[in-house]
Amino acid sequence: MKKIVIFLVLAALLTSASGLFAQNLMDNADYRKGMEYQNLSKQAFDEGDYDKSIEYSKLATDHFRKAREYAEMMRQRYIAHNLKNRAADRMKYADYINAEKNFPLEYTGAKAAYTAAEKAFSNEEYVVSGEGYRKVIDLLKDIKPVTPIPAEELAKADSLRETIAKYDLGPARPAEKARADAAYDGGKALVDKDNVRAKTLLTEAIKNYELVIDGAVGDMAAKQQAGMEAARKRADGVNAGILAPEEYGDGQKNQNFAEMQFRSKAYEDAWQSSEKSIAAFNRAYDRAKGEKLLPEYYTVRLIPERRDCFWRIAGYDFVYNDPWKWRVLYEANKHLLADPKNPGIIEPGMRFRIPSLAGEKRAGDWQPKK
Repeated sequence: MKKIVIFLVLAALLTSASGLFAQNLMDNADYRKGMEYQNLSKQAFDEGDYDKSIEYSKLATDHFRKAREYAEMMRQRYIAHNLKNRAADRMKYADYINAEKNFPLEYTGAKAAYTAAEKAFSNEEYVVSGEGYRKVIDLLKDIKPVTPIPAEELAKADSLRETIAKYDLGPARPAEKARADAAYDGGKALVDKDNVRAKTLLTEAIKNYELVIDGAVGDMAAKQQAGMEAARKRADGVNAGILAPEEYGDGQKNQNFAEMQFRSKAYEDAWQSSEKSIAAFNRAYDRAKGEKLLPEYYTVRLIPERRDCFWRIAGYDFVYNDPWKWRVLYEANKHLLADPKNPGIIEPGMRFRIPSLAGEKRAGDWQPKK
């Protein structure tokens, strides 16, 4: 009976050993020790030393138990390690897509679970750590990238709307304005709900608002350009470029600025520059209209019945209206005479400069009335 019991023990040991071998734990110290005692037990049994065989079998059983526990621990570690890698990758992905902001509840829970799982893994609590890693994976399984709020498009659309409202440009292009407003309202309502669609609608709104502004500004620019040109021509009519050069120059400068700004779509600056130009030309006109511009040059004419001479030329109302001032005219032009010492010899076609007397403003050539 004792021999049968020992045989059954040996059979159990062999079954246990083969199971451990299936776990590929030949390098496990307890497994190797168990195999050693199993062989000793079998040898003692074959030699008839049954007590020794039982003793060896108990030692073998103990070592096989430890080996099995180690094998199970390694299996749990393997599972936990795989879950650890998956959880770590998911946490990295969550950080990449800014889940802390976009999925705060899931992210907070996952981070706490991951921290606890890491601690358990370090303490070789592989079953607990595996459960923690699974929780991380489960919490973050549905997160996905969130399209950011189309802040740039929203800001640009708001700026264009302010420009249109400020200058009342809507009536110039009512159809485009209506399309733009509809797209803007729809896009703004979807912000933070469907940012992809919101961006599309706001982009459409921007396009139509720009059409409104471009069309209206084209009309406005034409009106302002016509206004600047009319103011300039009015100033030219009183010779403001000569009689009021500072004001007239300021008008020209701002007219040039306005033209460039209209072309570059700097509409607000263009409007201000054009208004300054018109105002400057009007000031030039007001200053010049009360002043008289006299000719600076006179070309000697052939008048058979009354020949031109310095005396007669000085007496013309557009020269000095005083023949006694003939010497002023002579001194300024004697270098043109064939005999500079003889003021009486002048020829038709000679172009004399008329020096300005005090208070006079002169420019250009005298033209006889037709």
